[in-house]
Amino acid sequence: MKIGIITIHNSPNYGACLQAFSLYEYLRQQGYDVEIIDLLRPYFKEFKPSKKFKPYQHYKLPIKQKIKKIFISLLKHNKGNVNQHKQQYSNLESLNKFKDFNSHIKFSKQYCSIDDLYKNPPQYDVYITGSDQVWNPTQDYCLEPYFLTFVRKGKKISYASSIGINELTNKEKKDFSRWLSSYDMISVREIAAKQLLQPLLRNKKIEIVSDPTFLLDFDFWNKFIIHPQIKNYILLFTLAYDESMIDYGLKLCQESNKKLVVLNLNQPNILNSKYISVTDAGPKEFLGYIANADMILTDSFHCTVFSIILKVPQFYTYIAPWNLRGSRITNLLKTFHLENHLLKQDKSQNWEELNRISINYSNIEEIYLKEQASSRNYLLRQLS
Repeated sequence: MKIGIITIHNSPNYGACLQAFSLYEYLRQQGYDVEIIDLLRPYFKEFKPSKKFKPYQHYKLPIKQKIKKIFISLLKHNKGNVNQHKQQYSNLESLNKFKDFNSHIKFSKQYCSIDDLYKNPPQYDVYITGSDQVWNPTQDYCLEPYFLTFVRKGKKISYASSIGINELTNKEKKDFSRWLSSYDMISVREIAAKQLLQPLLRNKKIEIVSDPTFLLDFDFWNKFIIHPQIKNYILLFTLAYDESMIDYGLKLCQESNKKLVVLNLNQPNILNSKYISVTDAGPKEFLGYIANADMILTDSFHCTVFSIILKVPQFYTYIAPWNLRGSRITNLLKTFHLENHLLKQDKSQNWEELNRISINYSNIEEIYLKEQASSRNYLLRQLS
């Protein structure tokens, strides 16, 4: 059986890269002939725009949300954030490490435009819409291909697909309903996505499954880890450069006599003797910094996921003020009964308070295996 996956891939983003690889690798291990459909997105220089396939203008209709987006952009800018993909691509050492990691994946022919994909689509027995924010209408590229409307013949399913927001416009509801009506099976990653889609698709059962990274075991991930030389550190990983979190991390390090490692591809390239700045890590190094940390502070969903998978002694996740996708983090923590590992917004907790809240990995492992088995069974059932 030949399987094609369409997802957010080939991105200098740890979460996107690792989730795409995870679904591909798990299916490959089950003996399937699987590829990721190599559709480029607008920030690739080879990308050719389409007159027909346009991104949504999600924030142009609800004025309240448009104002909110402007505020969020200003807030992120003031934190020192820059355009994520442009900044990440400028780090050639990191980019080469992402390319090396992606060499583990088999890709289809490259599609430089959506028009090319629709004129000459790849042929598979089963097409899978993968995970991550594939159905988020605030993305700056057209979503329609991620609903598999280019498919002429073959089974269509989704695995842990995510919308990432809590409200859809009327046009988005109409489009999503039409595009998803031809799916044989639909699964999403978050409760919020199911709550949005189920009323639009009353004749279809929408299931909730785990992020693809949970399909693979600790022992598998451990093979990919490149361990850092540094020990006795707190890791801070943020999606946007955040000075307030750096200050908080330094405070905790002073209280615990540990070093602070700040891992952020968006961080300005500045020398700072107060902490260790890492701006050139690839996915394997990313896993290494997580696995060897004494404590992790993060606003990242996938950093939280791998903190659980790699059994980090202590980690705390926080939801940044500009993050409209915080529900996926709270859902994840709730699943593993780790709600008390959501950091307070005022960052008032000291080292002793944070370190006092232990993580029972025996209980975590039990939940992990149950979620993993359920998600694996769903996926294999659709392919049988």
